[in-house]
Amino acid sequence: MLAVLLTILFFNQGLSLDNRGTSFITAFPENIAVYYGKTYNLFKITTLHPDTTISVTYMANGIVKTNTSLSEGIVWTLNLTKQVEESQLMSSNKTFRITSDKNITVLSVSGWEGRFQSHVVQPEQNLGNVYLVPSLNYNNIVKSFNLMMTSDVRFLNFRLMIINAVDMVKRVTIKQVNEMGQSQEDTITLNPYNLYQIPIDGLVRQINAEDKVAVILTHPCFDSNNCSCNMILNQLQPYVSNSNNDRFLVPPIFSARQLLVATNEPFQVCQSCFTPETGVWVQTSSDILSLLQNLKNNISVISTTIQVSLRLISPGLVLDLIPISKFSGCYLVDLNSSCNAALVIANTSSTDAVRMNDQKLPTNIIWRVINGTGYSCALVEGGRISTIWHPFARIGVYMIERLDSNNTYGSAATVINTDPDNGGCLLTPEIFVLGEDEMNWFKSREYCMENADQFARLNNESSQAKMTLSMTRREPTEGWISLRRSLYTTDWYWRNEDTFPPNVDFTYWENGQPDKPEKGLCASVSLDPSKKFKWRSARCCSKKKPVCYKRPKYFTL
Repeated sequence: MLAVLLTILFFNQGLSLDNRGTSFITAFPENIAVYYGKTYNLFKITTLHPDTTISVTYMANGIVKTNTSLSEGIVWTLNLTKQVEESQLMSSNKTFRITSDKNITVLSVSGWEGRFQSHVVQPEQNLGNVYLVPSLNYNNIVKSFNLMMTSDVRFLNFRLMIINAVDMVKRVTIKQVNEMGQSQEDTITLNPYNLYQIPIDGLVRQINAEDKVAVILTHPCFDSNNCSCNMILNQLQPYVSNSNNDRFLVPPIFSARQLLVATNEPFQVCQSCFTPETGVWVQTSSDILSLLQNLKNNISVISTTIQVSLRLISPGLVLDLIPISKFSGCYLVDLNSSCNAALVIANTSSTDAVRMNDQKLPTNIIWRVINGTGYSCALVEGGRISTIWHPFARIGVYMIERLDSNNTYGSAATVINTDPDNGGCLLTPEIFVLGEDEMNWFKSREYCMENADQFARLNNESSQAKMTLSMTRREPTEGWISLRRSLYTTDWYWRNEDTFPPNVDFTYWENGQPDKPEKGLCASVSLDPSKKFKWRSARCCSKKKPVCYKRPKYFTL
């Protein structure tokens, strides 16, 4: 049984692509127009741990703003002027570097007259050097809207901001396909932490950089309903080849006019679950909605034979859809006004388990079934900032901005942890750690209480397996655990610092162990994989390294 637990734990140790980090880089594109002075920009930086120090550097002038000793769950709102926006198609140093000594999340917000465009700034560890660019042609998109064109900047192309994320000069190759269908490449040079903004009109297909870059898709005034427009701000995800099938859910709140896929390899797509008979081949980055004409008015789920990026286009909105493969366990939702809401997608069978902060969702929440998917969605209103999580299943969450003009804008919410956890929004998992120095059993207990949460207590198979996993890569040695004998009865018990029962219900003794009481009143564990991490009794005064335990840490507001 222990071997099975170890196997499960080992394969659950994969890298989680959440939005927490200690280093970020971004910039603010032009909002509406360079001459329009009523726009504003800001950062919402949320601390996840106590005693956090954050620095924000504006690279254009080197000014650093620092906030120190911030408590957990604090949102530092940093208001900025219109002058930080970059409107020129050129190289620029108008970027922001955000660094911290502990994990934080960063939300970038641009707004004007009640319209808010938010996007989650990706930490540097989530950036890459290859990006596929969606085939966005402004004229073709607006034709699909059937709108009256009124904005002065409606003929502007979409743009890409390419931001150098490293402290070195790097080259970036821009791959395009011209109007004749011929491939061509241009190369630009980026200084450390600088950006280069280029226009795209469905011709730019791929960005290749020598090192990590951030790539932001933007438009200053994207036409929407009722003779209005909205700024577009969408950070691209780096390309990673993955041949696994995927599914995208399209909630009915969004009226898709185009569904743009970015790919550099052919794949098949279909509505509902994929079958070879129903799949339609997609050869290049394109609008796949046009390939599914008979499904245009009733699309709820889209299946693909490889993992791709898919963007939903509607008036005023370019939304990066969250594939089911990237649903997560916990999200941070930071809304810009009280009239907005979170759109939550969850398994229909477990919608009643969705939590907001530490409470169940209100009973008046209306869940709507997404046909043919096994999922349901609901609009959840709450405070300006909240956590939305599920204890045992992954969910999808978007932040929705709704306006009186019936325009709906949105973006994916901030991912705190990809894996669901019964305790809430897990920041750091439970872990067993080994002290550096050898000491006796009594000093080991003191060391663990001062440097961790408690002396290691291996009171079940699961704890033994987790300890084994934590210690597998260590040099073979022996370590103390909190198990010892009573001086009065010589019975074994766990020396606890909490209310947990001290009785021993699980043991993992080495053959021939434990020895007689006079041979040892304390218990140690072999940290040698060849000895299978078995226990043995030992004299309490002998010196071994302490095995300590750190409890899981959860994010709370």
